[in-house]
Amino acid sequence: MLELPGVRNTLAKGQAMEFLIWTELVLQSGGLLHVFLPLLDRGLDAIVHRLTDGEFIGVQVKSRTDLRHGMVSIVIPSTRLVDDRALIVAGLLTDDGLGSMLLVIDEGTFKKVAARDVAAGEEVYFAEFSVDDFSRSHWRPFLVARKRLAERLMGSPPPAPAIEFPADLSLRPMDRHNQWLGFLGESEVVRRLAENSRLDLFRPFPDLEMVEVLARDNATGGYLGLQVKAAGPVAHGAEVRVAIHKATFIPASNTFVLVLAWIAENQRFADECLVVPTLDLPAIAREDATHWRLNFRPNNPERTPLDPYRHPLSKLSQLAEDLTVL
Repeated sequence: MLELPGVRNTLAKGQAMEFLIWTELVLQSGGLLHVFLPLLDRGLDAIVHRLTDGEFIGVQVKSRTDLRHGMVSIVIPSTRLVDDRALIVAGLLTDDGLGSMLLVIDEGTFKKVAARDVAAGEEVYFAEFSVDDFSRSHWRPFLVARKRLAERLMGSPPPAPAIEFPADLSLRPMDRHNQWLGFLGESEVVRRLAENSRLDLFRPFPDLEMVEVLARDNATGGYLGLQVKAAGPVAHGAEVRVAIHKATFIPASNTFVLVLAWIAENQRFADECLVVPTLDLPAIAREDATHWRLNFRPNNPERTPLDPYRHPLSKLSQLAEDLTVL
């Protein structure tokens, strides 16, 4: 086995622990828990999207590779506890993988139960807990068997809607331009949102659901999920036509469809975009057997039912902040 320098080795093991946790959540939930990873680490290791009810759950993972007097010991600086509702998932990582028991506790409760101290001038919270299933410590109510981790996050939501994914996800030659333009659109949205320091940005891995870019307001804890649609008009001044798959369409109050118009001759996106709440989409879109369809002409002087959803692209980061309501 390759031996890495101390700090790098610790970081590598921490990353391994995170991906083992994400794997457990996805497999145990049958894909109903979907993982979004941060584009910039500002305290949360992931956001887990519970597809049964649209809830977004912040998660911070802490791992240890050895026991101290038979206990798992974790220390978290107070500055890394950024959301009282977010979950801390902590446990032992060995050469054989995850330990059989994990500590799963929300940050608000953790701050009440954990001990506090000051280290190097910084307030820290620390906890020591046993991974013994018969532990009698005050951490016992928060210990969860690894095989029941997803159950802890799933709770008791309403029945899940039927979600069918295409059997063939391979990229056909005729799709390459659309795939490229879709990626360009998502990248443009990420860049625009990143202008607002209040917004922490996450992407789904893999990208198999309604939300493609997730923004979290780090001041309020509110979430905004965006499905980005980028298309170019078939002729100069013509409409941009986009389609939203019904198979992955799950309307929610914090999820929106964002439509960008690519002006090929200018190599840029139009300065007006469309931001449509998914709850409104069925009322304003055309429908066929498999898609909701929208036709959008940027800066159209004629009044249309889409007028309430038109916004300057330059104001997207402020609009996103306004929409991240709890």
